[in-house]
Amino acid sequence: MKLKDKVAIVTGGAQGIGEAIARRYMAEGANVAIADLNLDEAKATADKLTAIGPGKAIAVAMNVTDEDQVNKGIAQTVAQLGGVDILVSNAGVQIVHPVEEFPFGEWKKLLSIHLDGAFLTSKACLPHMYKKGSGSIIFMGSVHSKEASPLKSAYVTAKHGLLGISEQDVIKKVMLGNTVDGEFTTVEDVAEVALLFAGFETNALNGQSLVVSHGWYMN
Repeated sequence: MKLKDKVAIVTGGAQGIGEAIARRYMAEGANVAIADLNLDEAKATADKLTAIGPGKAIAVAMNVTDEDQVNKGIAQTVAQLGGVDILVSNAGVQIVHPVEEFPFGEWKKLLSIHLDGAFLTSKACLPHMYKKGSGSIIFMGSVHSKEASPLKSAYVTAKHGLLGISEQDVIKKVMLGNTVDGEFTTVEDVAEVALLFAGFETNALNGQSLVVSHGWYMN
């Protein structure tokens, strides 16, 4: 079995994708903490999956946006199952509105569940993984980690945040994305322009603004 004697915690694990992941992990020998906002549902799922086995499951009450609850839930998992080898940050919600009608409170709620939840659970699990010298942290993304969708601005933002982008992509697509030649402006480039302005022999350039940017505004 691929996960024999491993300990996993799955947030939002009482139903849906989280439950399916927990079931699959247990079939491969893992013991799983079903962490969910609804403790009764988590207990029902844990009992059901333990009956199937061969791994066992426990229920953990967890609001992933509450640092104290997250820390207590991870501590409970370690105490009952012996550690944490795998974190699946799966807890999430969907709230849809047009951008211009999106209530700020609901925007913050969605981002907090997806992003703060991923941060807080990772922060709580990492010391136990460091102690073992190994571990896996899995963030649950979406097709919306890669593309936008009408009415789902908050969800798209959260899922993009979970995916992140590489340093290479930041340089190529963000920092140099609008240049015509894909090159950085150097300090020497700026110095030459400063010399041009300082040494220009007439007032013809008074009040001018020059963007030294390899054609940033040409695209």
